[in-house]
Amino acid sequence: MDQQTHQPEANKPELDVLGKLASRFAEYGHNASNNLSDAFTNMTLQSWIRLVVIVGGYMLLRPYIMKLGSKNFVNRMEEEDAKSKAKDKIDPDMTPNEFRGIKEKLYQAEAESDGTGADWGQKARARQRQMLKDLLEEEERRRAAENEDADIQEFLED
Repeated sequence: MDQQTHQPEANKPELDVLGKLASRFAEYGHNASNNLSDAFTNMTLQSWIRLVVIVGGYMLLRPYIMKLGSKNFVNRMEEEDAKSKAKDKIDPDMTPNEFRGIKEKLYQAEAESDGTGADWGQKARARQRQMLKDLLEEEERRRAAENEDADIQEFLED
């Protein structure tokens, strides 16, 4: 039987690299669809309950995890900004030549420069922080509105 299955393959023309790649992806897609359909058809009651608990837990906990993560990110950004501002106050703006004792300043094109290393990206960080704060406030307003609707629903009669 092995000879019969290998014989039609021997008559096929040799595929180039792109053809082999395409056939491999088609095979992966076919295997994935078969595995997925078999997984759902062979599920027991315990498997369905486990799936519902996992998906439900994810849906319930995701907003809180996202909120916690964004707060931690905002706090970390604020700490970094505070450290960079404190460093700027401690270290005055000195050029390397002034540090070596050379008093003359070289010509610098102020309009073309991206800024010093300390304040590079400061505006972008401030915009990002403001955007995150706005998103948090919007989420809190949305949740407050949902809670308000739930409070009103308690008093409505069916």
